[in-house]
Amino acid sequence: MSPREAVWLALSELWLDTTLDDSDLRHIAARLRASGLSRDELQHIYCYEVAPQVWHNHWTVAGVWDAFEPHWLLAGCRRHQQGGRWHRLKCRLLHRPMTYACDAQWQQVLVYLAAPA
Repeated sequence: MSPREAVWLALSELWLDTTLDDSDLRHIAARLRASGLSRDELQHIYCYEVAPQVWHNHWTVAGVWDAFEPHWLLAGCRRHQQGGRWHRLKCRLLHRPMTYACDAQWQQVLVYLAAPA
């Protein structure tokens, strides 16, 4: 598995229909740190690759709560990774609905990511 794929899997947990505790968020941050990708690249992946694939889970009455199907997730994130200007524009316009339910958790992950390991 590539570092980017590991990031996709880790970030997707923010959209699961479950409550993540402090330990879960620290674990996500550790997995992101292990990828070696920059904070800017991780932010890009969050907004433009993972969010467009999984955001509907927060708008579903009974969403996925344990884990997204890996083949579906990785294929979708790969497709979004290839997205051009139109894709990025759609993501900017839909940023709030795509991330409203997990943005506070994402901000906390960023705090843990910035802290010494």
